Amino acid sequence: MKKLPIGVSDFYDMIKKNYYYVDKSLLIKDIVDLPGVVKLITRPRRFGKTLNMRMLEQFFSMEGEEGLFDGLKVWQEKALLKDYYHQYPTIFITFKEIKDTTWENAKVHLKAKFSEDIKKYLQNEMIRKGDRDYLEKAASKELEIEEYTLLLKTLTRIYYELYKKKTILLIDEYDVPIEAAYTYKEKDSDYYDNMVTFMRNLLTAALKDNEYLEFGILTGVYRVAKESIFSGLNNLAVYTIFENSITDKFGFTEEEVSEILKHFEIDTKEDREIIKKWYSNYRIGNREDLYNPWSILNYISSRLMGLQPSDASQPYWTNTSSNDLIIKQIETNPVVKDSIEELLRGEEIIVTLDPWLSLRELEDDPNGVWTLFASAGYITAKRVDINRYYIKIPNEELLFFFKTSVMKWLQKATKSMAISKMMNSLYDLIKEGKYEKFKKNLEDYMRNILSYHDLGFEDSEHVYKAFLLGILSIAINGFEVENEMESGYGRLDVAVYPKEKRYGKYAAVFEIKRADSEEKLEEAAKQVLKQIKEKEYRSKLEFKGYKVIGFGIAFCGKRAETAVEIL
Repeated sequence: MKKLPIGVSDFYDMIKKNYYYVDKSLLIKDIVDLPGVVKLITRPRRFGKTLNMRMLEQFFSMEGEEGLFDGLKVWQEKALLKDYYHQYPTIFITFKEIKDTTWENAKVHLKAKFSEDIKKYLQNEMIRKGDRDYLEKAASKELEIEEYTLLLKTLTRIYYELYKKKTILLIDEYDVPIEAAYTYKEKDSDYYDNMVTFMRNLLTAALKDNEYLEFGILTGVYRVAKESIFSGLNNLAVYTIFENSITDKFGFTEEEVSEILKHFEIDTKEDREIIKKWYSNYRIGNREDLYNPWSILNYISSRLMGLQPSDASQPYWTNTSSNDLIIKQIETNPVVKDSIEELLRGEEIIVTLDPWLSLRELEDDPNGVWTLFASAGYITAKRVDINRYYIKIPNEELLFFFKTSVMKWLQKATKSMAISKMMNSLYDLIKEGKYEKFKKNLEDYMRNILSYHDLGFEDSEHVYKAFLLGILSIAINGFEVENEMESGYGRLDVAVYPKEKRYGKYAAVFEIKRADSEEKLEEAAKQVLKQIKEKEYRSKLEFKGYKVIGFGIAFCGKRAETAVEIL
Protein backbone atom coordinates (compact mmCIF):
# COMPACT_ATOMS: atom_id res chain seq x y z
CA MET A 1 0.00 0.00 0.00
CA LYS A 2 1.31 3.44 -0.93
CA LYS A 3 1.61 6.31 1.51
CA LEU A 4 -1.14 8.89 1.86
CA PRO A 5 0.12 12.20 0.38
CA ILE A 6 -1.37 14.71 2.82
CA GLY A 7 0.44 18.02 2.37
CA VAL A 8 2.80 16.69 -0.33
CA SER A 9 3.08 19.36 -3.04
CA ASP A 10 6.47 18.44 -4.52
CA PHE A 11 6.13 16.17 -7.54
CA TYR A 12 9.60 14.67 -7.05
CA ASP A 13 8.72 13.58 -3.50
CA MET A 14 5.31 12.33 -4.61
CA ILE A 15 6.84 9.86 -7.07
CA LYS A 16 10.16 8.98 -5.46
CA LYS A 17 8.85 8.49 -1.91
CA ASN A 18 6.07 6.07 -2.85
CA TYR A 19 3.05 8.30 -2.22
CA TYR A 20 -0.29 7.55 -3.85
CA TYR A 21 -0.43 9.78 -6.94
CA VAL A 22 -3.61 10.67 -8.78
CA ASP A 23 -2.32 10.90 -12.35
CA LYS A 24 -2.86 14.40 -13.69
CA SER A 25 0.07 14.25 -16.11
CA LEU A 26 -2.04 14.91 -19.21
CA LEU A 27 -2.24 18.49 -17.97
CA ILE A 28 1.14 18.80 -19.69
CA LYS A 29 -0.49 18.08 -23.05
CA ASP A 30 -3.24 20.61 -22.31
CA ILE A 31 -0.62 23.26 -21.52
CA VAL A 32 1.12 22.66 -24.85
CA ASP A 33 -2.04 22.34 -26.96
CA LEU A 34 -4.26 25.10 -25.56
CA PRO A 35 -3.86 28.65 -26.92
CA GLY A 36 -2.03 31.40 -25.09
CA VAL A 37 1.68 32.16 -24.74
CA VAL A 38 0.79 33.08 -21.16
CA LYS A 39 -1.89 31.00 -19.44
CA LEU A 40 -3.61 31.90 -16.18
CA ILE A 41 -5.33 28.97 -14.43
CA THR A 42 -7.51 29.72 -11.40
CA ARG A 43 -8.74 27.06 -8.98
CA PRO A 44 -9.65 26.95 -5.26
CA ARG A 45 -6.96 26.54 -2.60
CA ARG A 46 -5.57 23.05 -2.02
CA PHE A 47 -6.88 21.73 -5.31
CA GLY A 48 -3.44 20.59 -6.48
CA LYS A 49 -2.13 23.74 -8.16
CA THR A 50 1.36 23.68 -6.66
CA LEU A 51 1.77 19.93 -7.21
CA ASN A 52 0.78 20.33 -10.85
CA MET A 53 3.16 23.25 -11.33
CA ARG A 54 5.98 21.20 -9.82
CA MET A 55 5.06 18.41 -12.24
CA LEU A 56 5.32 20.84 -15.17
CA GLU A 57 8.71 21.97 -13.88
CA GLN A 58 10.05 18.40 -13.73
CA PHE A 59 8.75 17.62 -17.23
CA PHE A 60 9.91 20.69 -19.14
CA SER A 61 13.12 21.53 -17.27
CA MET A 62 16.52 20.68 -18.73
CA GLU A 63 17.44 19.85 -15.13
CA GLY A 64 14.40 17.64 -14.48
CA GLU A 65 14.86 14.28 -12.76
CA GLU A 66 14.77 11.15 -14.93
CA GLY A 67 12.24 8.40 -14.29
CA LEU A 68 9.49 10.47 -12.66
CA PHE A 69 7.03 10.04 -15.52
CA ASP A 70 7.52 6.35 -16.23
CA GLY A 71 4.13 4.66 -16.44
CA LEU A 72 2.12 7.89 -16.26
CA LYS A 73 -0.41 8.80 -18.93
CA VAL A 74 1.79 11.48 -20.49
CA TRP A 75 4.49 8.87 -21.15
CA GLN A 76 2.35 7.58 -24.01
CA GLU A 77 2.49 10.95 -25.81
CA LYS A 78 5.62 10.29 -27.86
CA ALA A 79 5.56 13.45 -29.97
CA LEU A 80 5.15 15.55 -26.82
CA LEU A 81 8.06 13.79 -25.17
CA LYS A 82 10.30 14.34 -28.17
CA ASP A 83 9.64 18.08 -28.39
CA TYR A 84 9.27 19.08 -24.74
CA TYR A 85 10.57 16.52 -22.26
CA HIS A 86 13.58 18.06 -20.45
CA GLN A 87 14.08 20.50 -23.34
CA TYR A 88 13.78 23.97 -21.78
CA PRO A 89 15.28 26.17 -19.10
CA THR A 90 12.47 26.40 -16.53
CA ILE A 91 11.90 28.80 -13.66
CA PHE A 92 9.43 28.00 -10.87
CA ILE A 93 8.43 30.53 -8.23
CA THR A 94 5.59 30.46 -5.71
CA PHE A 95 4.04 33.31 -3.75
CA LYS A 96 1.79 31.18 -1.56
CA GLU A 97 3.57 32.16 1.67
CA ILE A 98 3.40 35.94 1.16
CA LYS A 99 0.49 36.65 3.52
CA ASP A 100 1.84 39.54 5.57
CA THR A 101 -0.33 42.11 7.34
CA THR A 102 1.61 45.26 6.30
CA TRP A 103 3.55 46.41 3.24
CA GLU A 104 6.77 46.77 5.27
CA ASN A 105 6.54 43.16 6.41
CA ALA A 106 5.65 42.03 2.90
CA LYS A 107 8.73 43.74 1.45
CA VAL A 108 10.95 41.91 3.94
CA HIS A 109 9.22 38.61 3.11
CA LEU A 110 9.48 39.16 -0.66
CA LYS A 111 13.18 39.97 -0.44
CA ALA A 112 13.80 36.87 1.67
CA LYS A 113 11.81 34.75 -0.76
CA PHE A 114 13.71 36.02 -3.82
CA SER A 115 17.02 35.67 -1.95
CA GLU A 116 16.38 32.00 -1.27
CA ASP A 117 15.27 31.26 -4.84
CA ILE A 118 18.20 33.08 -6.46
CA LYS A 119 20.90 31.08 -4.67
CA LYS A 120 20.53 28.07 -6.97
CA TYR A 121 21.04 30.25 -10.06
CA LEU A 122 24.27 31.69 -8.64
CA GLN A 123 25.77 28.19 -8.65
CA ASN A 124 26.16 28.46 -12.43
CA GLU A 125 29.70 29.76 -13.01
CA MET A 126 28.94 30.73 -16.64
CA ILE A 127 26.86 33.77 -15.64
CA ARG A 128 28.64 36.95 -16.74
CA LYS A 129 29.89 39.45 -14.16
CA GLY A 130 27.26 42.18 -14.56
CA ASP A 131 24.42 39.71 -14.13
CA ARG A 132 26.19 37.97 -11.26
CA ASP A 133 26.57 41.28 -9.42
CA TYR A 134 22.83 41.97 -9.78
CA LEU A 135 21.89 38.47 -8.61
CA GLU A 136 24.29 38.61 -5.67
CA LYS A 137 22.79 41.92 -4.54
CA ALA A 138 19.33 40.42 -4.84
CA ALA A 139 20.41 37.35 -2.90
CA SER A 140 21.90 39.49 -0.13
CA LYS A 141 18.71 41.65 -0.03
CA GLU A 142 20.60 44.81 -0.94
CA LEU A 143 18.29 45.91 -3.75
CA GLU A 144 15.36 48.27 -3.32
CA ILE A 145 12.06 46.44 -3.61
CA GLU A 146 11.34 48.06 -7.00
CA GLU A 147 14.55 46.57 -8.44
CA TYR A 148 13.25 43.03 -7.80
CA THR A 149 10.52 43.58 -10.40
CA LEU A 150 13.10 42.93 -13.14
CA LEU A 151 14.36 39.72 -11.59
CA LEU A 152 12.27 37.19 -13.51
CA LYS A 153 12.90 38.81 -16.88
CA THR A 154 16.60 39.02 -16.10
CA LEU A 155 16.72 35.31 -15.32
CA THR A 156 14.99 34.46 -18.63
CA ARG A 157 17.61 36.51 -20.49
CA ILE A 158 20.47 34.88 -18.59
CA TYR A 159 19.11 31.43 -19.41
CA TYR A 160 18.82 32.35 -23.09
CA GLU A 161 22.39 33.59 -23.22
CA LEU A 162 23.62 30.41 -21.54
CA TYR A 163 21.60 27.79 -23.45
CA LYS A 164 20.32 29.61 -26.56
CA LYS A 165 16.81 28.49 -25.61
CA LYS A 166 13.83 30.44 -24.40
CA THR A 167 12.61 29.91 -20.83
CA ILE A 168 9.39 28.44 -19.46
CA LEU A 169 8.20 30.50 -16.50
CA LEU A 170 5.93 28.94 -13.85
CA ILE A 171 4.42 31.37 -11.32
CA ASP A 172 2.43 29.66 -8.56
CA GLU A 173 -0.27 31.36 -6.42
CA TYR A 174 0.42 34.80 -7.88
CA ASP A 175 -2.63 36.31 -6.16
CA VAL A 176 -1.91 35.36 -2.53
CA PRO A 177 0.05 38.60 -1.82
CA ILE A 178 -2.74 40.64 -3.46
CA GLU A 179 -5.44 38.96 -1.40
CA ALA A 180 -3.45 39.51 1.81
CA ALA A 181 -2.96 43.18 0.94
CA TYR A 182 -6.69 43.62 0.36
CA THR A 183 -7.59 41.76 3.56
CA TYR A 184 -5.32 43.96 5.71
CA LYS A 185 -5.65 47.27 3.86
CA GLU A 186 -7.48 48.82 6.81
CA LYS A 187 -4.40 48.19 8.93
CA ASP A 188 -2.07 49.67 6.29
CA SER A 189 -3.84 52.05 3.90
CA ASP A 190 -1.09 51.96 1.23
CA TYR A 191 -0.53 48.21 1.37
CA TYR A 192 -2.97 47.21 -1.36
CA ASP A 193 -1.89 49.80 -3.91
CA ASN A 194 1.79 49.09 -3.26
CA MET A 195 1.35 45.32 -3.67
CA VAL A 196 -0.73 45.65 -6.84
CA THR A 197 1.91 47.96 -8.33
CA PHE A 198 4.75 45.60 -7.40
CA MET A 199 3.06 42.48 -8.80
CA ARG A 200 1.94 44.30 -11.96
CA ASN A 201 5.48 45.51 -12.67
CA LEU A 202 7.01 42.10 -11.90
CA LEU A 203 4.58 40.17 -14.13
CA THR A 204 4.52 42.73 -16.94
CA ALA A 205 8.31 42.74 -17.19
CA ALA A 206 8.49 38.94 -17.22
CA LEU A 207 5.51 38.14 -19.44
CA LYS A 208 4.83 41.06 -21.82
CA ASP A 209 6.85 41.13 -25.05
CA ASN A 210 9.64 39.11 -23.42
CA GLU A 211 11.73 37.80 -26.30
CA TYR A 212 13.37 35.25 -24.00
CA LEU A 213 10.09 33.62 -22.92
CA GLU A 214 8.88 30.33 -24.46
CA PHE A 215 5.65 30.45 -22.47
CA GLY A 216 4.41 31.29 -18.99
CA ILE A 217 1.92 29.62 -16.65
CA LEU A 218 0.32 31.34 -13.66
CA THR A 219 -1.95 29.79 -11.07
CA GLY A 220 -4.09 31.42 -8.42
CA VAL A 221 -7.58 31.56 -7.02
CA TYR A 222 -8.72 34.83 -8.60
CA ARG A 223 -8.19 36.61 -11.88
CA VAL A 224 -7.84 40.24 -10.93
CA ALA A 225 -7.77 41.69 -14.43
CA LYS A 226 -9.49 44.95 -13.53
CA GLU A 227 -6.59 45.76 -11.25
CA SER A 228 -4.41 45.98 -14.41
CA ILE A 229 -2.20 43.22 -13.03
CA PHE A 230 -2.00 41.89 -16.57
CA SER A 231 -2.06 45.28 -18.26
CA GLY A 232 -1.27 44.99 -21.94
CA LEU A 233 -0.82 41.22 -21.98
CA ASN A 234 -2.44 40.50 -25.34
CA ASN A 235 -0.97 36.97 -25.24
CA LEU A 236 -2.88 35.96 -22.08
CA ALA A 237 -5.35 33.07 -22.07
CA VAL A 238 -7.46 32.66 -18.93
CA TYR A 239 -8.83 29.31 -17.69
CA THR A 240 -11.03 29.87 -14.65
CA ILE A 241 -13.65 27.75 -12.90
CA PHE A 242 -16.17 29.20 -15.37
CA GLU A 243 -14.47 27.80 -18.49
CA ASN A 244 -14.81 24.30 -19.95
CA SER A 245 -11.08 23.67 -20.41
CA ILE A 246 -8.80 21.68 -18.09
CA THR A 247 -11.87 20.67 -16.05
CA ASP A 248 -10.49 17.40 -14.65
CA LYS A 249 -6.85 18.30 -13.93
CA PHE A 250 -7.42 20.02 -10.56
CA GLY A 251 -9.49 18.33 -7.88
CA PHE A 252 -10.43 14.63 -7.88
CA THR A 253 -13.04 13.15 -10.20
CA GLU A 254 -15.55 10.57 -8.94
CA GLU A 255 -13.64 7.81 -10.72
CA GLU A 256 -10.37 8.91 -9.11
CA VAL A 257 -11.96 8.97 -5.65
CA SER A 258 -13.31 5.47 -6.19
CA GLU A 259 -9.81 4.21 -7.07
CA ILE A 260 -8.29 5.90 -4.00
CA LEU A 261 -10.85 4.30 -1.69
CA LYS A 262 -10.20 0.87 -3.20
CA HIS A 263 -6.45 1.28 -2.82
CA PHE A 264 -6.75 2.11 0.88
CA GLU A 265 -9.40 -0.60 1.39
CA ILE A 266 -12.21 1.61 2.69
CA ASP A 267 -14.48 1.39 -0.35
CA THR A 268 -17.74 0.74 1.52
CA LYS A 269 -21.14 2.05 0.54
CA GLU A 270 -21.24 4.20 3.67
CA ASP A 271 -17.83 5.73 2.90
CA ARG A 272 -18.86 6.58 -0.65
CA GLU A 273 -22.14 8.14 0.46
CA ILE A 274 -20.57 10.23 3.22
CA ILE A 275 -17.71 11.43 1.01
CA LYS A 276 -20.13 12.45 -1.73
CA LYS A 277 -22.36 14.27 0.74
CA TRP A 278 -19.49 16.08 2.49
CA TYR A 279 -16.81 16.79 -0.11
CA SER A 280 -18.23 16.62 -3.66
CA ASN A 281 -20.22 18.68 -6.18
CA TYR A 282 -17.52 21.24 -6.97
CA ARG A 283 -18.06 22.69 -10.42
CA ILE A 284 -15.53 23.61 -13.12
CA GLY A 285 -17.20 24.74 -16.34
CA ASN A 286 -19.96 22.23 -17.04
CA ARG A 287 -18.30 19.52 -14.93
CA GLU A 288 -19.84 19.15 -11.47
CA ASP A 289 -18.56 15.82 -10.14
CA LEU A 290 -15.32 17.12 -8.62
CA TYR A 291 -14.17 16.40 -5.07
CA ASN A 292 -11.96 18.38 -2.71
CA PRO A 293 -8.55 16.59 -2.66
CA TRP A 294 -7.47 17.91 0.74
CA SER A 295 -10.65 16.77 2.47
CA ILE A 296 -10.67 13.37 0.74
CA LEU A 297 -7.11 12.59 1.84
CA ASN A 298 -7.77 13.71 5.41
CA TYR A 299 -10.99 11.69 5.56
CA ILE A 300 -9.06 8.59 4.46
CA SER A 301 -6.39 9.33 7.07
CA SER A 302 -9.04 9.50 9.81
CA ARG A 303 -10.56 6.23 8.62
CA LEU A 304 -7.16 4.53 8.60
CA MET A 305 -6.70 5.67 12.20
CA GLY A 306 -9.84 3.75 13.15
CA LEU A 307 -12.62 6.33 13.04
CA GLN A 308 -16.00 5.28 11.72
CA PRO A 309 -17.28 7.02 8.55
CA SER A 310 -19.71 9.26 10.47
CA ASP A 311 -16.91 10.40 12.81
CA ALA A 312 -14.34 10.82 10.03
CA SER A 313 -16.53 13.32 8.14
CA GLN A 314 -15.11 16.63 9.36
CA PRO A 315 -14.54 20.11 7.85
CA TYR A 316 -10.88 19.57 6.94
CA TRP A 317 -10.52 22.07 4.10
CA THR A 318 -12.35 25.02 5.63
CA ASN A 319 -10.33 24.60 8.84
CA THR A 320 -7.01 24.98 7.02
CA SER A 321 -7.65 27.38 4.15
CA SER A 322 -7.24 31.12 4.59
CA ASN A 323 -10.85 32.21 5.16
CA ASP A 324 -10.31 35.77 6.40
CA LEU A 325 -11.55 37.51 3.27
CA ILE A 326 -14.55 35.18 2.91
CA ILE A 327 -15.57 35.52 6.57
CA LYS A 328 -15.28 39.30 6.37
CA GLN A 329 -17.76 39.32 3.48
CA ILE A 330 -20.19 37.05 5.35
CA GLU A 331 -20.12 39.42 8.31
CA THR A 332 -20.30 42.75 6.46
CA ASN A 333 -21.68 42.34 2.94
CA PRO A 334 -25.44 43.08 2.80
CA VAL A 335 -25.89 40.98 -0.35
CA VAL A 336 -24.66 37.89 1.51
CA LYS A 337 -26.84 38.55 4.54
CA ASP A 338 -29.96 38.97 2.44
CA SER A 339 -29.34 35.62 0.70
CA ILE A 340 -27.87 33.49 3.48
CA GLU A 341 -31.20 32.08 4.66
CA GLU A 342 -31.95 30.54 1.23
CA LEU A 343 -28.40 29.25 0.80
CA LEU A 344 -28.43 27.58 4.22
CA ARG A 345 -31.64 25.83 3.21
CA GLY A 346 -29.71 24.25 0.34
CA GLU A 347 -31.53 26.27 -2.31
CA GLU A 348 -30.15 27.61 -5.57
CA ILE A 349 -30.51 31.34 -6.06
CA ILE A 350 -29.87 33.37 -9.20
CA VAL A 351 -27.40 36.25 -8.92
CA THR A 352 -25.40 38.69 -11.00
CA LEU A 353 -21.83 37.43 -11.19
CA ASP A 354 -18.95 39.11 -13.01
CA PRO A 355 -16.11 36.61 -13.62
CA TRP A 356 -13.67 39.53 -13.98
CA LEU A 357 -13.30 40.25 -10.29
CA SER A 358 -11.72 43.35 -8.87
CA LEU A 359 -11.22 43.12 -5.13
CA ARG A 360 -11.18 46.89 -4.96
CA GLU A 361 -14.71 47.04 -6.38
CA LEU A 362 -16.31 44.98 -3.58
CA GLU A 363 -17.07 48.15 -1.62
CA ASP A 364 -18.86 49.77 -4.59
CA ASP A 365 -20.52 46.63 -5.97
CA PRO A 366 -21.43 44.14 -3.21
CA ASN A 367 -22.56 41.60 -5.86
CA GLY A 368 -18.89 41.04 -6.61
CA VAL A 369 -18.85 38.82 -3.54
CA TRP A 370 -20.37 35.96 -5.56
CA THR A 371 -17.37 35.90 -7.90
CA LEU A 372 -15.14 35.86 -4.85
CA PHE A 373 -17.03 32.95 -3.26
CA ALA A 374 -17.28 30.92 -6.48
CA SER A 375 -13.62 31.34 -7.45
CA ALA A 376 -12.50 30.36 -3.96
CA GLY A 377 -14.69 27.23 -4.01
CA TYR A 378 -17.21 28.18 -1.31
CA ILE A 379 -20.18 28.11 -3.68
CA THR A 380 -20.77 26.65 -7.13
CA ALA A 381 -22.00 28.76 -10.02
CA LYS A 382 -23.94 27.59 -13.09
CA ARG A 383 -24.31 30.08 -15.94
CA VAL A 384 -27.84 30.78 -17.19
CA ASP A 385 -27.23 34.02 -19.12
CA ILE A 386 -24.59 36.71 -19.56
CA ASN A 387 -23.32 37.42 -16.04
CA ARG A 388 -26.33 35.58 -14.52
CA TYR A 389 -25.66 32.40 -12.56
CA TYR A 390 -27.40 29.94 -10.30
CA ILE A 391 -25.35 29.59 -7.10
CA LYS A 392 -25.57 27.15 -4.20
CA ILE A 393 -23.56 25.68 -1.33
CA PRO A 394 -22.32 22.38 -2.81
CA ASN A 395 -21.74 20.08 0.17
CA GLU A 396 -21.91 19.49 3.93
CA GLU A 397 -18.39 20.72 4.63
CA LEU A 398 -19.15 24.13 3.17
CA LEU A 399 -22.60 24.20 4.76
CA PHE A 400 -20.86 23.63 8.11
CA PHE A 401 -18.51 26.54 7.32
CA PHE A 402 -21.34 28.92 6.46
CA LYS A 403 -23.34 27.91 9.53
CA THR A 404 -20.44 28.46 11.91
CA SER A 405 -19.55 31.74 10.17
CA VAL A 406 -23.12 32.97 10.61
CA MET A 407 -22.95 31.99 14.25
CA LYS A 408 -19.74 33.97 14.76
CA TRP A 409 -21.33 36.94 13.04
CA LEU A 410 -24.33 36.70 15.38
CA GLN A 411 -21.97 36.59 18.35
CA LYS A 412 -20.42 39.85 17.18
CA ALA A 413 -23.91 41.30 16.68
CA THR A 414 -24.95 40.66 20.28
CA LYS A 415 -23.88 41.83 23.70
CA SER A 416 -23.36 40.40 27.17
CA MET A 417 -24.42 36.80 26.58
CA ALA A 418 -22.06 33.85 26.18
CA ILE A 419 -22.99 31.60 23.29
CA SER A 420 -22.25 28.55 25.44
CA LYS A 421 -25.36 29.31 27.52
CA MET A 422 -27.50 29.22 24.41
CA MET A 423 -25.90 25.99 23.23
CA ASN A 424 -26.31 24.25 26.58
CA SER A 425 -29.95 25.27 26.90
CA LEU A 426 -30.64 24.07 23.35
CA TYR A 427 -29.18 20.66 24.19
CA ASP A 428 -31.33 20.51 27.36
CA LEU A 429 -34.37 21.44 25.28
CA ILE A 430 -33.89 18.62 22.76
CA LYS A 431 -32.67 15.98 25.17
CA GLU A 432 -35.01 16.50 28.10
CA GLY A 433 -37.68 18.98 26.99
CA LYS A 434 -36.53 21.69 29.41
CA TYR A 435 -37.60 24.77 27.48
CA GLU A 436 -37.68 27.54 30.10
CA LYS A 437 -33.91 28.23 30.03
CA PHE A 438 -33.81 28.18 26.24
CA LYS A 439 -36.81 30.55 26.10
CA LYS A 440 -35.14 32.98 28.49
CA ASN A 441 -31.79 32.79 26.69
CA LEU A 442 -33.47 33.28 23.33
CA GLU A 443 -35.32 36.37 24.55
CA ASP A 444 -32.18 37.77 26.21
CA TYR A 445 -30.25 37.19 23.02
CA MET A 446 -32.92 38.93 20.95
CA ARG A 447 -32.99 41.93 23.25
CA ASN A 448 -29.24 42.37 22.74
CA ILE A 449 -29.20 42.08 18.95
CA LEU A 450 -27.89 45.15 17.16
CA SER A 451 -30.15 47.22 14.91
CA TYR A 452 -30.94 45.74 11.52
CA HIS A 453 -29.28 48.76 9.88
CA ASP A 454 -26.00 47.71 11.49
CA LEU A 455 -26.52 44.16 10.28
CA GLY A 456 -26.99 45.28 6.69
CA PHE A 457 -30.49 43.92 6.08
CA GLU A 458 -33.13 45.73 4.11
CA ASP A 459 -35.87 45.07 6.67
CA SER A 460 -36.28 43.62 10.15
CA GLU A 461 -37.98 40.45 8.97
CA HIS A 462 -34.71 39.36 7.38
CA VAL A 463 -32.95 40.09 10.66
CA TYR A 464 -35.16 37.89 12.82
CA LYS A 465 -35.43 35.03 10.35
CA ALA A 466 -31.69 34.94 9.72
CA PHE A 467 -31.12 35.39 13.44
CA LEU A 468 -33.34 32.43 14.34
CA LEU A 469 -31.72 30.24 11.71
CA GLY A 470 -28.27 31.29 12.90
CA ILE A 471 -29.10 30.52 16.53
CA LEU A 472 -30.35 27.06 15.66
CA SER A 473 -27.35 26.44 13.42
CA ILE A 474 -25.32 25.76 16.55
CA ALA A 475 -27.20 22.44 16.48
CA ILE A 476 -24.76 20.94 13.98
CA ASN A 477 -23.54 17.76 15.65
CA GLY A 478 -26.34 15.35 16.42
CA PHE A 479 -29.20 17.67 15.50
CA GLU A 480 -31.01 18.49 12.28
CA VAL A 481 -32.21 22.01 11.48
CA GLU A 482 -34.91 22.20 8.81
CA ASN A 483 -36.21 25.42 7.34
CA GLU A 484 -39.67 25.86 5.77
CA MET A 485 -40.74 22.32 6.76
CA GLU A 486 -44.08 21.12 5.39
CA SER A 487 -46.10 19.65 8.25
CA GLY A 488 -49.78 19.41 9.14
CA TYR A 489 -51.76 22.02 7.27
CA GLY A 490 -48.96 24.36 6.30
CA ARG A 491 -45.29 25.20 6.21
CA LEU A 492 -43.57 26.17 9.46
CA ASP A 493 -40.55 28.49 9.66
CA VAL A 494 -37.94 26.34 11.38
CA ALA A 495 -37.74 22.95 13.11
CA VAL A 496 -34.89 21.39 15.08
CA TYR A 497 -34.80 17.74 16.08
CA PRO A 498 -32.30 14.97 16.88
CA LYS A 499 -30.75 13.06 13.98
CA GLU A 500 -31.03 9.92 16.08
CA LYS A 501 -33.04 9.09 19.21
CA ARG A 502 -29.86 8.75 21.26
CA TYR A 503 -29.40 12.52 20.98
CA GLY A 504 -32.80 13.28 22.52
CA LYS A 505 -36.52 12.62 22.37
CA TYR A 506 -37.83 16.17 21.90
CA ALA A 507 -38.18 18.35 18.82
CA ALA A 508 -38.95 22.07 18.59
CA VAL A 509 -40.91 24.03 15.98
CA PHE A 510 -40.57 27.78 15.56
CA GLU A 511 -42.90 30.23 13.88
CA ILE A 512 -42.12 33.93 13.72
CA LYS A 513 -44.45 36.83 12.89
CA ARG A 514 -44.37 40.62 12.94
CA ALA A 515 -46.63 42.39 15.50
CA ASP A 516 -48.44 45.64 14.77
CA SER A 517 -46.98 47.38 17.82
CA GLU A 518 -44.78 46.70 20.83
CA GLU A 519 -47.86 46.86 23.10
CA LYS A 520 -49.35 43.86 21.29
CA LEU A 521 -46.24 41.66 21.38
CA GLU A 522 -47.35 39.30 24.16
CA GLU A 523 -50.77 38.71 22.62
CA ALA A 524 -49.22 38.33 19.15
CA ALA A 525 -46.84 35.64 20.44
CA LYS A 526 -49.80 33.72 21.87
CA GLN A 527 -51.57 33.96 18.52
CA VAL A 528 -48.51 32.58 16.74
CA LEU A 529 -48.43 29.64 19.16
CA LYS A 530 -52.17 29.15 18.54
CA GLN A 531 -51.44 29.00 14.79
CA ILE A 532 -48.80 26.30 15.42
CA LYS A 533 -51.41 24.21 17.22
CA GLU A 534 -54.29 24.83 14.83
CA LYS A 535 -52.21 23.97 11.74
CA GLU A 536 -50.82 20.89 13.50
CA TYR A 537 -47.21 21.73 12.73
CA ARG A 538 -46.23 19.04 15.24
CA SER A 539 -47.63 16.16 13.12
CA LYS A 540 -44.59 15.34 11.00
CA LEU A 541 -42.23 15.27 13.97
CA GLU A 542 -44.72 13.37 16.13
CA PHE A 543 -44.86 10.76 13.38
CA LYS A 544 -41.06 10.45 13.69
CA GLY A 545 -41.59 9.65 17.38
CA TYR A 546 -40.64 12.97 18.99
CA LYS A 547 -42.43 15.01 21.61
CA VAL A 548 -42.84 18.47 20.11
CA ILE A 549 -42.39 21.88 21.77
CA GLY A 550 -43.87 24.91 20.00
CA PHE A 551 -42.28 28.38 20.03
CA GLY A 552 -44.42 31.27 18.85
CA ILE A 553 -42.25 34.36 18.34
CA ALA A 554 -43.64 37.83 17.69
CA PHE A 555 -41.45 40.84 16.99
CA CYS A 556 -41.77 44.54 16.44
CA GLY A 557 -38.67 46.56 15.59
CA LYS A 558 -35.93 45.37 17.92
CA ARG A 559 -38.25 43.81 20.54
CA ALA A 560 -39.60 40.25 20.58
CA GLU A 561 -41.74 38.03 22.81
CA THR A 562 -41.99 34.24 22.87
CA ALA A 563 -44.86 31.93 23.82
CA VAL A 564 -43.93 28.28 24.46
CA GLU A 565 -45.87 25.09 25.07
CA ILE A 566 -45.36 21.33 24.84
CA LEU A 567 -47.86 20.41 22.14
